[in-house]
Amino acid sequence: MKNDEIKQANRKALPKFLLFAVVCTLVGGVIGYFSADVEPDSLVPMMKNAGTFFGIRITPWLMLALAILVPVVCLPLYRSAKKLAAVWDGEDEDLYNTIDQKLSVVLWLANAAFILALFLITATYSVGMEDIDNANGFVFFFINIAAFFAIMVEATVFPQKCVDTTKQLNPEKKASVYDMQFHKKWMADCDEAEKIIIGKCAYKAYSATNIVCAVCATVLAVCAPIFNIGFLPSLIVCLIWIVNLSVYCCEALRYSKAGNKIS
Repeated sequence: MKNDEIKQANRKALPKFLLFAVVCTLVGGVIGYFSADVEPDSLVPMMKNAGTFFGIRITPWLMLALAILVPVVCLPLYRSAKKLAAVWDGEDEDLYNTIDQKLSVVLWLANAAFILALFLITATYSVGMEDIDNANGFVFFFINIAAFFAIMVEATVFPQKCVDTTKQLNPEKKASVYDMQFHKKWMADCDEAEKIIIGKCAYKAYSATNIVCAVCATVLAVCAPIFNIGFLPSLIVCLIWIVNLSVYCCEALRYSKAGNKIS
């Protein structure tokens, strides 16, 4: 691309970028102005009470509902995929894609449920055992724990079953889902088309993570003086952000050098 074309592209994109920056600055200024008038002494206890109620009374029922919904939704999908896999002739691409989509949905739901369960159990523990005792919430607490372990089992069994079914369809794949180097070995067994799909999905995930981290870091920066939450939440978000960015850049440099050597 020539210098004139580069400059023209920059001039074309610059107004939108400046407009976006001005809007963000104005929004941040408005939020900062009104947050200065917020009384933390009245707002923080209200948020704490809401968090305590959520952690003791709400999370157990959400956890229990999640533990029931995962098998209710995932089991029929898995069984359907398993039946289709049993009659697949090794040639029908449409049937293979249908099986793969069903197994992918099961994997997605099982892992998402586990992540949500981790949040819910954290919300419960953040209340503190003393507050749980004072609120007579031990029954709810044990319901929460039991449902959490049920979700852990589901999030282990369903992925294992899906991987095993995929291995039946693709005999070249040998890695066990319980292997500590599963992802590395699985990638090694993938063909070029699969690696391209994984690469495209990974880039989408990388871009989405950057956006989410930027939004979360901004929100936490605004909330820090209002709720007196300190710098630790922002540190965690920024740590995830910089790891995401650094791994992407390091891998890009590594593959760039490998490509140069090959050429």
